[in-house]
Amino acid sequence: MHGTPDDPAPRNGHRTRATPAWDARGAGPAGPRIAVVLPGGGARGAYEVGALSVLTPALEARGERISVFCGTSVGAINAVFYASVAHLPPEKAAALALETWRGMRKDDVIRPFLGPSLVPTIARMIGEMLEVPGVRLSGLMDPSPLARSLDRWIDWEAVRTNIRHGRVDAVCVIATALSGGGPVGFVQSGGPVPSGGPSDDLRYVAVDELKPEHVRASAAIPLLFPPVQVSSPPEAADSYIDGGVRLNSPIAPALALGAERVVVIGFEPFAARSPMPEPLHAPRLADVTANILDGLLVDQVADDLHRLAAINSFMVEDGGGPTASARAARTERLARGKPAYRRIPYALVAPAERGRIAAIAEQVFGERYTGLKGLRSPDLPVLSRILGGGRSRARGELLSFLLFDERFVELLVEQGAADAERWLERHPGVWCSDAAHDLHVDRSGESVAREQDTIDEWRALRRR
Repeated sequence: MHGTPDDPAPRNGHRTRATPAWDARGAGPAGPRIAVVLPGGGARGAYEVGALSVLTPALEARGERISVFCGTSVGAINAVFYASVAHLPPEKAAALALETWRGMRKDDVIRPFLGPSLVPTIARMIGEMLEVPGVRLSGLMDPSPLARSLDRWIDWEAVRTNIRHGRVDAVCVIATALSGGGPVGFVQSGGPVPSGGPSDDLRYVAVDELKPEHVRASAAIPLLFPPVQVSSPPEAADSYIDGGVRLNSPIAPALALGAERVVVIGFEPFAARSPMPEPLHAPRLADVTANILDGLLVDQVADDLHRLAAINSFMVEDGGGPTASARAARTERLARGKPAYRRIPYALVAPAERGRIAAIAEQVFGERYTGLKGLRSPDLPVLSRILGGGRSRARGELLSFLLFDERFVELLVEQGAADAERWLERHPGVWCSDAAHDLHVDRSGESVAREQDTIDEWRALRRR
């Protein structure tokens, strides 16, 4: 349990701060509705906690608080956790999140795959290959410990209470339905839930209360973990896998849930990647798998942000008078019965250098799991050999998903906090909406036309 949500939390007076404006019910902040968007990444979730330990007090000092929490995979775990502590002062909530992550171990998430379960796993793999009736291998690892850990980490009743009292507007976790192959947002909210529609990629499902099964479904990484059967609500009963397969950075649902400003945490720089200086020869399994994960979990985030930046720059009518592209966008939106695009200020936290988290994973692995030190957790050295042995960014990328190690967690927390501080140094007022400032969107006439074509194509695809 994290405290008593029904009692107002005392202010921590160790620093001067503005008093948050409260709405007429005396329940939640009356300022702009702020969402946090948390992507998936396994053990990388510690980076998200480090970043929010800096950003949430900075928002509180402005009289603002996050009230919409959207997450995928480990981001879903963090999103629901933060919704459960929304009644606490930001410093206290951050301390509880850090305490939870610092106490987290691999055995809290997955069973060791080297041990008694290895033989049955191999047998099921062979049975799957030979198509033996009734023998299936749905995942290489057993995440059953996660179900028990979620009840220990998250106060589910506090989530309900915080929504009921208006401290939280909505919580959304993203999973991928196997029957239809599309992303599903399970939403617990104090207000209406978006209806979605044929032009939307995401189907929203209102739930009376989020349960561990919804969060585990969001975190069921394909091939590694088996799909999760979700039974409630009945209309959404299905088998689900990781939401990151289709929507790793749920910015769109945050906006659909009424967010007027968004905080987005990422694990790689949001700017477009630079091409590799030379071709990669004799790629290993780690190189191939890391490239696939980049496409699923990293590129999606950057693409969504650049689309948001383009809309801010070219599709929004502002005080300077509407541009031709903004007028066209408004006409198109109204014809579809939707409101005109609005400018969305954002705060972005991500490492400054690509591969930074992978490098930290390699550093920790080298310090703690090579040679005889690897006996402390033989799964990781064996996995390293399967991925190709030698030190590389690709191997570090993959290890970083499963490296639930106290040293790795601490370094990621420090990195997330440092990158959040770097954002605040650049943006003392927290928010930015100038796409040329951080996302390097070109405002030239040629760029406007290019972005217009891109957004028109995106709209056409969504209407199919």
